[in-house]
Amino acid sequence: MISKTTVVPKTSRDATSMLSERDLLSIGKELLDGDPDRGVALLGMDRRVLFSNTAASNMLRDGTPRGQDSLLPATVDAWIGAFVERLRSQRGPATADTYYPDETEARLRISLESITRDHVPHVIVRVQAQIPWAMPTVRRLQSRFGLTLREAQVAAGVARGHTNAEVAGKLGIVEKTVKNVLMSVFTKCRVRNRVELALRAFDAPIPGLDQRRPV
Repeated sequence: MISKTTVVPKTSRDATSMLSERDLLSIGKELLDGDPDRGVALLGMDRRVLFSNTAASNMLRDGTPRGQDSLLPATVDAWIGAFVERLRSQRGPATADTYYPDETEARLRISLESITRDHVPHVIVRVQAQIPWAMPTVRRLQSRFGLTLREAQVAAGVARGHTNAEVAGKLGIVEKTVKNVLMSVFTKCRVRNRVELALRAFDAPIPGLDQRRPV
């Protein structure tokens, strides 16, 4: 089922965008046909929303502070702003991905792609909800394995492939602390190494451990 769409009036568009209402609707239909289950929005280079569907609105309007456009959370707007500046400084297409509200919570995955129509660059925003029990979020790891907050933070970082040094830097602790916490995480999650921890965190079976009974 295709979501409803919204096209903003001409008076609120980016002055550099010369797309007509018909052009916007045509682009919107193309985007929806390609991504029927995702939130989709088309932005001008001023980060104003020219087109969006209901799914994008439902996922992004979460009560947090807004950016230049009311559709975009302030943190997402700032990230898109950096993306736009990169577009202005280089030629050709560009893409970017992030998690919202952050990599730890990872409630939404947001992808950006630049397109050019009538010699004017625009930004496509695609938003997809993450399956709660498929991502190793801190809250999920705490709930499922009985980890403390610090243990869950370390486990989430390691499960995503970060080194001990990277995890330590992000959490503001020393690398030795990460190693000590990781030993406790291994015990509670019933794994023997980092690879098995990643498999456990992403609900994947571990050869030799999970043939008979899943955790």
